[in-house]
Amino acid sequence: MRGLHSLWAILLSLGLIGAPSLAQAQLSESPITPGFWSFANRKSETTQDVRAACRNYIEIRFADGHYIGLRIYKTESGVAVREVGEVGRCTFNRETQVEHCDKRLIKPDGSIMLGTTESRYSFGDGKTLKMTVTPKMVTDTPFTNAPFDAFPVHCPDDVVWSILNEVGRSR
Repeated sequence: MRGLHSLWAILLSLGLIGAPSLAQAQLSESPITPGFWSFANRKSETTQDVRAACRNYIEIRFADGHYIGLRIYKTESGVAVREVGEVGRCTFNRETQVEHCDKRLIKPDGSIMLGTTESRYSFGDGKTLKMTVTPKMVTDTPFTNAPFDAFPVHCPDDVVWSILNEVGRSR
């Protein structure tokens, strides 16, 4: 009996039994909370990876699910440009564990593509947030609605301020 108690204590300390892992846990709300976000196409390993993702695209999420996505790039002369690339609203359904987003994609030429996405969230390696996105865009140009994976990262306020406040560098 004493050996069974010891085995139980070892298994608990190793985390082999007990609370379910995050990958199996049911979400009660979207993990994309109000604030600044970016959605990398690969897992961010370092702080520099997070900063790099945020330098290309920032999504500003509001508490009611509305969002604005900003594309960020530099012109040949080095001037920093920020463009609204997407607007929409997302709602999370806790029963289906799916986040549904109505969106308008605004292309650099000014044309607009309407549609929706459905996202499912999971946690890789116990902590890395991963979303599988299925787009359903309405368009008359070739566009793939194939599912893809993205890795959301929360952009630190100081990084966002620096990006939005940047005017460019002289060459």
